[in-house]
Amino acid sequence: MEQLFTKELSPTDTTHRLTVPAANLGDFEIPMGEHAINIEATDTIERQWIFRLSIRRDNNPNPRPVFTGQWIQFVNEKGLRAGDRIIFSRQQVEGNGVQYSIRAERRIFNYWFNVQ
Repeated sequence: MEQLFTKELSPTDTTHRLTVPAANLGDFEIPMGEHAINIEATDTIERQWIFRLSIRRDNNPNPRPVFTGQWIQFVNEKGLRAGDRIIFSRQQVEGNGVQYSIRAERRIFNYWFNVQ
């Protein structure tokens, strides 16, 4: 499993959309001419989530990738808040291409624990 990014959540990440680090945009295959794709990710309890990864249109020099779709539902069901973090990973799967996973964590006394 290859870890793509870890992100500590901001207030906007927990109420509107997750801003994906721009440096990680190349980790996702958005077809030429498109501005959004659906990403299926599995959490630590094997639940599937569909996040919509979108970027600004018209070849904007700052693409500002974001996750929408089921992102806010994920946040609400996990009880996430600003300061928690997510770890987004991918794994090559024979015959199926790429499989993504997402893990949510909360810091308690300087240790990070999974949020189920």
